[in-house]
Amino acid sequence: MNNFTINDFYLSRDLQENILTNINSRRTNAIILAGQKGLGKNNFILKLSKYLLCKFESEDVEINKSFNFDNLIKNKSFHLFDNNSHPDFYYLTKNEEKDNKNIPIEKVRELKSFFYKTFSVSKIKVAIINPIEDLSVNSCNLILKTLEELPKNSYVFIISNDPVKIPETIKSRCAFFYVNRLKDEHLISFILEQYPDISEQEKFFLMNVSHGSPEVIKEIKNKKIYKFYENLLEDLISSKSFLNLNENNILLINSKDQEFLQNLLNIIINDLIKKSLFYLTEKKYLKFTLEKEKQFIHQIIQNNHYNNLMNLYSEVNKNMSAANLLNLNKPDILIDSFKDLCGI
Repeated sequence: MNNFTINDFYLSRDLQENILTNINSRRTNAIILAGQKGLGKNNFILKLSKYLLCKFESEDVEINKSFNFDNLIKNKSFHLFDNNSHPDFYYLTKNEEKDNKNIPIEKVRELKSFFYKTFSVSKIKVAIINPIEDLSVNSCNLILKTLEELPKNSYVFIISNDPVKIPETIKSRCAFFYVNRLKDEHLISFILEQYPDISEQEKFFLMNVSHGSPEVIKEIKNKKIYKFYENLLEDLISSKSFLNLNENNILLINSKDQEFLQNLLNIIINDLIKKSLFYLTEKKYLKFTLEKEKQFIHQIIQNNHYNNLMNLYSEVNKNMSAANLLNLNKPDILIDSFKDLCGI
């Protein structure tokens, strides 16, 4: 079993209550919680799992929709869960240090066996799969078999960061719930509450690239990516006949432990293309366009016409998708894309 931590989640109260209603109805004991990364899906499911194990340790009762995760009976399940040692709980996820692309199928077989063991502490068994996208085709087939034969008083919670990739056979066996990104006004409130001294330009940046995800905002802040992006924009604006990137910026983009930054740069490149196309057609800037981005957009549209930018947009996404599938060098693709944006 992997270690985990429980922090915040950003599900609406209505969505939380709908999930609890589904559990109470016992129509299906398998639930998919889908949505983009950074909205606390895993944290919510962990808290829900702990709640259920504690609730059903001594009694089989209906779950109250006005549940409170922070007011649990501190019974045996409570302490075992906090120690990552509850025998009626199984957390299926990839070990980032040991596993490669997929969750090993051996762990999936262990999950199937887990449900056929007798209850130890609680009167239910709970398993989490996080995320389903990390399962191979064979593992997905085994999960389907597990869902089809799921014993009574057993629950499977499946987390998805990309619901398009969920096999329809698995989706048909589960109740499906989707976590929406935070609305702009809620995201602004979160940013100002967490970072009251933030500049207007950095706030625009966070609003624009976080896709409504508070956890993404936290990681951007922790990694000081806005300052990096400011410096990168200055380099790009100064690039004329060759790409004039600062050596520190190049080293950072090429670093093996900077996958978050590399994925964010892919978003930023797509965003710059969209902003440039919008300016070409509407002669005005999109919301949350930074002042330095405005300078760079004028340079982009001088060196690229509409069709060039549309082709570049397709090319960037195709190349980055191939990089994810085939483990190609993302930094090379990103740097080539910046060259194309600069018209070099």
